Amino acid sequence: MPDELARRLESLRAGGSFSHGGAGPRGLFGSAAGPDLAALAEFMSAARRRTDAALDEALPPGSQPPAVLHGAVRYAVFPGGKRLRPMLAFGAASAGGADLDRAMPVAVAAELIHTCSLVLDDLPAQDNNPLRRGQPAAHIAFDGATAMLAGSALLSAAFAQCTRLADPAASAAVGTGLADTIGSRGLIGGQIDDLAFDPSGASVEEVEHIHLRKTAALFRFSTWAGGVAAGVTGQDLDRLEAFGCAYGLAFQIADDLRDQDPRECSMLHVLSRSEATARMSDLLDHATREIEVFGPGGWVLAGLARNLAARSSREHRGAREALA
Repeated sequence: MPDELARRLESLRAGGSFSHGGAGPRGLFGSAAGPDLAALAEFMSAARRRTDAALDEALPPGSQPPAVLHGAVRYAVFPGGKRLRPMLAFGAASAGGADLDRAMPVAVAAELIHTCSLVLDDLPAQDNNPLRRGQPAAHIAFDGATAMLAGSALLSAAFAQCTRLADPAASAAVGTGLADTIGSRGLIGGQIDDLAFDPSGASVEEVEHIHLRKTAALFRFSTWAGGVAAGVTGQDLDRLEAFGCAYGLAFQIADDLRDQDPRECSMLHVLSRSEATARMSDLLDHATREIEVFGPGGWVLAGLARNLAARSSREHRGAREALA
């Protein structure tokens, strides 16, 4: 699946819009005002609260034996981050004209997998991160074995959520899609290539292929599975999937621009800051074009893309002023 999406996005490199001398985000939404960011912020706040409530319900109480394991699981999940992957699932359901609750199992599954990946990536044998979300990483707060088992518990809980969709066929499709997203051609494959990444002689294509699997894969799953839960089919479902893929790649580039770590696989090893910013702009423009067919129903997804562009533009401007 990631290779198919990579081919779909190849036109961005072949076309004139991917210039190695680009500036910042430009004309993503034309001259129109675009989605109301205040309304988006209100939606995201409400959706975050509902997601946290659903996550709380999906996980065993911290006091339930084995208490250490369940305590570690809850430590990793709460307090959470932005819950962005659930937002994408809700946005896809909105685009499909469905009640957002239909996408809640998908939203919870995506967030559980995201948290699982953070717990496992932070381990000393991988990225060796002592902190996560401003607090000690799970393997520091508990121990390495407990962290590994907590990650496994989160993985199984995510698949359990896939069975909760009202349509059995949708549940089967989403479960299969999640397995593909996590597996050797998705998150796990992206992580092992990231660990082996050597910036000397690296290419844009190599870095993007890792980002496509390690970061964009779960964004892609969130929008695609949110669409499946909403009953979206055919080319419209392909468009939601392509939005998630392009948005996920843009999100990772924004992260590369914000946190230039020489140890990590980053676009800044193969592109200048202005070139990477231009690539992010192209991807967000591509993402918004994919969902034009949904009209007003796509406002959440369009707003998330615009919000990322606006935030990255502010950070880019701040970085330039700091260097002036």
